[in-house]
Amino acid sequence: MAIRVRSITAEESEVLDRWQRGDDIVRYRRARVLRLSETGWRCPAIADVLALHAETVRWVIKAFNEGGIGAITPQPRSGGRPPGYTQEVADVAEDLARQEPPDEEGRATWTLHGLAKAIAASFEHIDTMSHEAVRRLLKVRDIVYYQAKQWLTSPDPHYKRRKRRRDRLLAMARSAPDGTAIWLDQSWFSRWPYRFRAWAAKDARLRVAQRWSEKVDTTALYAALDDESQEAFLRWSTGQPDSEETVRFLEALMVHCTQNGLRFIVLIWDKAPWHTSKRTQGWIRAYNRRAKEEARTRLIVCQLPTRSPWLMPLEPIFGWTKHQVLGGRLFETVAQLQAAVESYFHQRVAQAKERRNRAWVKAQPVPAQKSLSVL
Repeated sequence: MAIRVRSITAEESEVLDRWQRGDDIVRYRRARVLRLSETGWRCPAIADVLALHAETVRWVIKAFNEGGIGAITPQPRSGGRPPGYTQEVADVAEDLARQEPPDEEGRATWTLHGLAKAIAASFEHIDTMSHEAVRRLLKVRDIVYYQAKQWLTSPDPHYKRRKRRRDRLLAMARSAPDGTAIWLDQSWFSRWPYRFRAWAAKDARLRVAQRWSEKVDTTALYAALDDESQEAFLRWSTGQPDSEETVRFLEALMVHCTQNGLRFIVLIWDKAPWHTSKRTQGWIRAYNRRAKEEARTRLIVCQLPTRSPWLMPLEPIFGWTKHQVLGGRLFETVAQLQAAVESYFHQRVAQAKERRNRAWVKAQPVPAQKSLSVL
């Protein structure tokens, strides 16, 4: 038996007219269902005209017949599933994310999985917690994991002049068959690495607390990079770089260059105190006097402008090494740290050499092909 709408009262008719003139598509369709059924339309025909299912049309008519306008008035949604974790859990998650993890975590900053375990351990009623739930809790609090940034410009008043001298000496070394340019720099490493990233409020200025490193936990890497062959000459020193370590590294480096038959090298480095000290400069002058008498490799020193790391190709390699090798990891011994740094450092140097070779090949002109005439 076909279902039809009952007689509509004047008050109900006024409400249906208002629904048909409104912007709510759900109310508009339900009002149209009742009006078309009132004029004698069957449910399948109404469903075709209004792009509804026939069962939906029948439900609207039946609900109106039994309950009136209130039965077919759209009700507000429940809002979905209630939150799985309380505000107390979110507070603990935010507090832990802003702190350093314990030493047994083996990291300098929290990971999402580590935070999930720590949060679950703080509540008796939580057995396990997913890292995705932690991420959502922190996102609601506007706590994100990002890197501290700062801008750096050179304050050297003679920046342009010193950069031109570097470019001139670099071009001379690259064009000479018996000479080369060598980039020399040092970087400090510690078992307790610097924290460059942390969990913090999205719009707040990121400040991270650094750990104090004992001397037995620190080491310095001296690196010399051949500009032509892209080969790296490395040497480790205990503690911070100083003049004595710099002189010992230069002695070993010049012996290596003399054995390779080089007439001169252009040594490019920054204005670190152990580079400009009297001990280092005195050794360079004495070495050049001996080199002239004993036919050794001459040493031409080129100092970069003050605070200009973008002119030193070793700086990004050191940065990549600290980011990838350390990356929040805590090494048990300094020897393990040194082995990991050396392995990754040579890997990055090889990648830089490969990119340079590809760029050189790409820059070469393509030879013109001779046209062949076919008889």
